[in-house]
Amino acid sequence: MREQPNVVLVVLDTVRRDRVSAYGYHRETTPAFDSFATDWTLFEDAVSQASWSIPAHASLFTGKYPTEHGATTVRPMLQADGTLATALSAAGYRTYAVSPNEFVRPATGFGDGFDEFHTGSRVTVPSRVASAVAPAVHRVTGDPRVRRSAERLFNAWRLSARNTGTASPSAGHLSRCVEGVLNETHEPFFLFVNLLDTHLPRSPEPEYADAFVDDDLSEIEVVANERAHTFGGHRLSRRAMRKMSQLYDADLRTMDDRLGDLLAALESRQLLDDSLVILVSDHGEHLGEFGLLGHQHSVFEAVVSVPLAIRFPNGGPDRVSAQVETRRVFHTILDETGVVSSPSLSLASGSGDDAARGSFASPMLDLEQFIWDGTVEYDPDLLGEPLSFVRDGTVKHVRFAGTEWVFELPESEASSLSRFPGYLSDRLRDSTAEP
Repeated sequence: MREQPNVVLVVLDTVRRDRVSAYGYHRETTPAFDSFATDWTLFEDAVSQASWSIPAHASLFTGKYPTEHGATTVRPMLQADGTLATALSAAGYRTYAVSPNEFVRPATGFGDGFDEFHTGSRVTVPSRVASAVAPAVHRVTGDPRVRRSAERLFNAWRLSARNTGTASPSAGHLSRCVEGVLNETHEPFFLFVNLLDTHLPRSPEPEYADAFVDDDLSEIEVVANERAHTFGGHRLSRRAMRKMSQLYDADLRTMDDRLGDLLAALESRQLLDDSLVILVSDHGEHLGEFGLLGHQHSVFEAVVSVPLAIRFPNGGPDRVSAQVETRRVFHTILDETGVVSSPSLSLASGSGDDAARGSFASPMLDLEQFIWDGTVEYDPDLLGEPLSFVRDGTVKHVRFAGTEWVFELPESEASSLSRFPGYLSDRLRDSTAEP
């Protein structure tokens, strides 16, 4: 094996763990992922540090919690030194990114350190431009008066009939980008790929829509994005939510084909033997739990429990049952490449995290009212207020604006042990101090 392995980081965007067949889901949604996990190391209880793309990817790229790296709903651009790409580039790696995700690109600060960044768009904002405008963007998004107006405009745009939400590029385009990189690069290289197919709007390949969606739901309409359900008054009926759930499975199966193509491209070029390959999701997706759709505005299990499988060049454990934080992907890559020694934080150790933490920063929305009562109320004082969680694998604590909720896992409204304002249990006080 090479002294410095190639590194391939594949983010399976918006994939919740309980819908991946490798974890026991009753439908075969992910044969390519399952095969990879069977051959290499499957992590049974991986926990993301955030519930949407920017902070979750920022934690993967920096090893930090959202409260530390600061790329949140309030400051939606990554500004950090020593990201994965910058560290690997300084160590002699060629660095490449393929990300059609509109929130993970140079324009949001994720381009630093990459030699090439393919977005699927004809216009790519250079990283230096993003860095220059970031302070102004943060001032705008951090001012409650300006933020509320921007929120109204953004909601109106998302709810418009013309808008269909984030769309994934075609399989052909994605494959051409990845294969172009693999054909031209020199080893060692770092390749980051974001696969977006399971993100709204639901747009699976027709063959998988036919295979996963019941015939009696064919005429049922579903919303294109979560804001139409959350803020637009288009609350989905039970049958519509059932179709949305089945379409999610079809999207997941579509994504798995893309993953299979990517892994096949590596294998056909005999690159797997010299590569550290990590498959992980940034966050999951609500499909009706707590009345929610999409993945923002919550830190429940549907959005923070994610799949994770790793091929370690020097071999690793078959399965790891302990809970682990996905931010440790950062430390794992730097340790395995010899750039920064972090054996205790590397996932290759098989060690778990006694407490897994994360948060979502409120965009002025009263998340207590929203989650429990279904009402949408804005309060400028709540801008940036963290909806934070800590879990020990059996019990989960959630905290927001002085109110705390405690759940047994697996979590549901019925599993809520307590919901109380202004009281901090000893267990929560010990385990949720800000990192």
